[in-house]
Amino acid sequence: MVEDGASYWRRNLLIVWISQFLSLMGFSFSLPFSPFFIRDALGVSADSQVKMYAALATASSALALAVMSPLWGILADRYGRKPMLLRANFAGAIIVALMGMSPNITAFIALRMLQGLFTGTMSAAMTLMACCAPRNRQGLTLGALSAAVYSGDMTGQFIGGLLVEWYGFRQAFLYSGMAIGMSGLLVLLLVREDFQRPAPVIKTAETARNWHFKLGIVLSCLPLYILLMMSAFARSVDGSQFALFVEFLNGGVNEAGAARWTGRAAAAGCIGAMLSGLLIGRLLDYFRPSRVARTAALGAMLAMALIAIVPVHMLGMERVALDIGAFGLYFHDQAAPAVLALVPLRFMMIFFSAGLEPVMNVWLSKITPASQKGIVFGFAVTWRSIGWIFGPLAGGTISMLWGVEAIYVVGPFFFLALVPMIGWVLRKIRSRLES
Repeated sequence: MVEDGASYWRRNLLIVWISQFLSLMGFSFSLPFSPFFIRDALGVSADSQVKMYAALATASSALALAVMSPLWGILADRYGRKPMLLRANFAGAIIVALMGMSPNITAFIALRMLQGLFTGTMSAAMTLMACCAPRNRQGLTLGALSAAVYSGDMTGQFIGGLLVEWYGFRQAFLYSGMAIGMSGLLVLLLVREDFQRPAPVIKTAETARNWHFKLGIVLSCLPLYILLMMSAFARSVDGSQFALFVEFLNGGVNEAGAARWTGRAAAAGCIGAMLSGLLIGRLLDYFRPSRVARTAALGAMLAMALIAIVPVHMLGMERVALDIGAFGLYFHDQAAPAVLALVPLRFMMIFFSAGLEPVMNVWLSKITPASQKGIVFGFAVTWRSIGWIFGPLAGGTISMLWGVEAIYVVGPFFFLALVPMIGWVLRKIRSRLES
């Protein structure tokens, strides 16, 4: 079966890929460094409060995203998918730029919540391309978009680590807004969508049956939604505390270079995610997705467990001098061996954990009619966001109670729990995948 717009899906994929790269790069110039921004620019000095506010800011954005995503999905099915992608980009550009002007922690958290209410570029792009690409190229398309997300994230975190050291945190938020705005302009000018708007709704018995039909489709996706939620929880449990973990391995608050090495370690993870999206997205069109998903969960579990062991046991070792040369440019830097050990392990952890996302997106797309993909992917974001709410809150709680390193002791068990869940979900949806 070929979905609408299939004649130009490759062109749209290229443009949306670049747009997502720019958008996620923009978000990553500043948001991953929120704990440092909260402490250094907003005047929150107590370590426990920094951890709490970092977790709260991340969770508040996810909560707002969870509430609004179904509405944006319904509007996408009603008015088109391209307008929703434009809304997410241009709203994100304005709100993220305003974050850099936050006078206090209350304003910053309020803007993070507004970001969740009005953005969501990834889900908007996924919905657009899921409706545009042929059925037998869904794995390639959605996997490629995942790669765009993580490669943009990688580039943004690497550059962002330098920007915050060179120009400060507030200026980094301004650059974030500019990059996201450029992404929106690209979509506005170059993305094509031949959307046929449905006829005006007249309240009749047929309308009620249509809403029952929509509700039935959403409820039939419930097993996948639960898996999405648990996967997002496992993947985000260290998200709000990762910068503080790098700072801990780097030697503490008084040791320079934490932001720079946070960007580098996060970038290594995003390289892994980018490669994972490209490889797994391609494999899903030819191999059994459930086996890919189980392997991904077990690999992420192992890598996260190694993070709890290897870098932590290298604390206190003498710092290493680094002379890096490339393309005629040379840099001199120093690094704690514990941070250097974290970089490849972070790559492994994100490489495997990112392999879960394309599997679930492809399953959702294949069991959903084209006319209902907006609402289905909208609710997918809601359930994913529930995981993003409780994951950072759980990570922040663990960090406050037992230290930031304890997250990597508890976290592997969350990935292990996904393995039996994948089999349960497959049994629930197998007949619809084969129809």
